[in-house]
Amino acid sequence: MSGMGAASGMRRAMGRHRVRIFVLALLTGACLIGAAVAWATNTFSITAYFTPDKLGASTNISAKATFAYSTSVPVPISNFVAYGPAGLAFDVKGTGTCNKAVLENAGPSACPADSRIGFGGGMGVLELAREVIHEPFTLDFFLGPRENGHLVILIYVNASTPVSYQVVLTAREKQGPKPYGWGVTFEVPLIMTLPGASYAAAEKTYFTIGDRNVGYYERVHGRQKLVHVRGIVVPRTCHRGGFPYEVLITFEDGTTTTYRGAYPCPRR
Repeated sequence: MSGMGAASGMRRAMGRHRVRIFVLALLTGACLIGAAVAWATNTFSITAYFTPDKLGASTNISAKATFAYSTSVPVPISNFVAYGPAGLAFDVKGTGTCNKAVLENAGPSACPADSRIGFGGGMGVLELAREVIHEPFTLDFFLGPRENGHLVILIYVNASTPVSYQVVLTAREKQGPKPYGWGVTFEVPLIMTLPGASYAAAEKTYFTIGDRNVGYYERVHGRQKLVHVRGIVVPRTCHRGGFPYEVLITFEDGTTTTYRGAYPCPRR
């Protein structure tokens, strides 16, 4: 009987041990889920529009984006992908190009005037000793030499105070899945700031790209003729729901977030 009692006590102890392990596993899983939810709250919102807004017309694309972070230390972006609506075209015949090394070493003034396709700016943010520091920056967009037949856009990022840094991002042409069309993708390197401070991250940004006002000369019937670059061209048709676009952002902490929107069809 004593042997049977000991065995029974052992089974009860093992049962309690299993329950504790099971509860611990649940708590651990809950903590991991909670951490994942916390990490996943790096978010952003974006609005985009055409100017002029007319089907089939040469245009500029303008956009504004705002980022929000779940922690006091801002999380830098590591990768950016954006898709425009199907039918969106980018015709840059006749434009010049700027070399990345030239842009890095000498700045925007060293690039040919006809390689510039846009401008913008924004507000960066970093954290130092639990204090959030804001820093304005500017953006300049240039066409770079094509890679394997694909369009390349060079983005010159410039900030001067309280931290001085300049970096050139390389955006490459990327075809999007339906219902999207022409798009771009680029990686963002970590940007060092002040000693003991976090890496720089984006808080707000805006830009306008399009080279519809750029022109070049072409010989037509023996004469030189000024031809304007078409640049970005609005799709010729717009379906119900407007022009769809999508932006996918990956942050340095491994989280990703996607924003899908639609710009209303032009008024007829």
